[in-house]
Amino acid sequence: MLSAARMAIWLASDHLDFRGADTIATGWLERARRMLADMEPSAEHGWLLLHEADIALRVGSATLETVARLSLEAAELGGKLGVPDLETVGLGQAGVALVAQGNVEEGMRRIDEATSLALAEEFELAVSPGWALCSAVSASEGVGDFPRAAQFCGSMRQLADRWGGRHFAGVCRSAYGNVLATGGDWASAEDELVAAAGDLKAARPAMAGGSLARLGALRARQGRTDEAREQFREAGAHPMGQVGLGELALADGDAAGAADIAERVLRNTADDALLSQLPAFELLALARNAQGDPEGARDAAEQLVEGAQELGTNYLLGRASAVAARLDASVGHPDNARRRCEDAIDLFHRASAPYEEAKARLILAEILVGLGRDEAARGELEAAHGAFEALGATADAAAAARALEPGGDIGGGIRAAAARPGGASGGAGTTAASELSPRELEVLRLVAQGLSDGEIAERLVVSPHTVHRHVANIRAKLRLPSRTAAVAYATREGLL
Repeated sequence: MLSAARMAIWLASDHLDFRGADTIATGWLERARRMLADMEPSAEHGWLLLHEADIALRVGSATLETVARLSLEAAELGGKLGVPDLETVGLGQAGVALVAQGNVEEGMRRIDEATSLALAEEFELAVSPGWALCSAVSASEGVGDFPRAAQFCGSMRQLADRWGGRHFAGVCRSAYGNVLATGGDWASAEDELVAAAGDLKAARPAMAGGSLARLGALRARQGRTDEAREQFREAGAHPMGQVGLGELALADGDAAGAADIAERVLRNTADDALLSQLPAFELLALARNAQGDPEGARDAAEQLVEGAQELGTNYLLGRASAVAARLDASVGHPDNARRRCEDAIDLFHRASAPYEEAKARLILAEILVGLGRDEAARGELEAAHGAFEALGATADAAAAARALEPGGDIGGGIRAAAARPGGASGGAGTTAASELSPRELEVLRLVAQGLSDGEIAERLVVSPHTVHRHVANIRAKLRLPSRTAAVAYATREGLL
């Protein structure tokens, strides 16, 4: 009977991981529960608790408090029975739930203990230490504790060397990819994220949403906005993908659409899932600000700041400070905005997040221009430009370089640079259509009609590559982040 119950438990896991069939998975767990109901406590009881918690964590069928309780019960049972698999996975999974609730200190204590066991114990199942370490990486990445996440990734490599297999599972690998991206190693991040997304789409499509959303975020930073949008859409209902689409909408000037997405994510996020709420509150604050709704923006920003303070990591505090700085600037409090933005830069620096630090410098430069301190603003802009070049953020670097051109409008140039997707501005900056050549104007009109590059090439009797180059030049000259923004510009300027 114990063997049959264990088989039912792992069938539940297979249905959830490989088919996304949470209802069938729950049915198999119920069958295992009935089999074990009248039996003495065993390892199978622990695995049942862990998988109940895992399903609840991933599909939101129970509170995070329940997830933590079930996981700790499994860990305690593992300790009593001498089953390190249960103890290690239980501690790691409980840590994830506690961190997601905002109880970072206790959650990380559980995770640290789990990782120590993962590297020191002998396990019945090879998946057990990997499961625990993956939980550690994901939790650390989620709160922006990237140095800790990097240490856990090193532990994962040690474990992988022992296995002689691939060094990361898909979910863990995508979290690690985001750690690399935030730290500025975009080439390695791309390798990890592309591999993770491919592995999960092929083997565990129900779990691919997070990796696709993280890849989309990297594409946005790289200036590959259309590809970012495609990845976010492919991520489906995953909240990271939805927030990513909202950020692109905001950069395109669709503040109402961005606010709708943020509110939708918040409606579908559990009340105790603090960590998952913060990106949506950030998006909502910026969208409401762009809509000219200072009260709505302030309410969302207060939720963001309170949550970031509760979680307490430099990265999240930096993001909250950057948003608060923008709101202060928009309501006529430039000195408060300057101080908040300086704090954000320092926090991002301590968090080893160079791209976010550079974007915050753009916000500070814009604030300094408003204070009449153009030379100080130029210094911040030069620092941001250097950081973008070092990262390989070519679109951001080009936008910043235009703002630094001699005799240029540094204030307008900064606003255009800050409006790039992935930043904290949220509006698209443009220049006059007179900068476009007659051929570029013709291409822009055809883009605005909904034609693809191939269809435009056929219409104009040129190669698709030539059309692609024209579109890239149009976006660069008009300082627009995407084809969608180009269409909106053409409509607004009466070019159709």
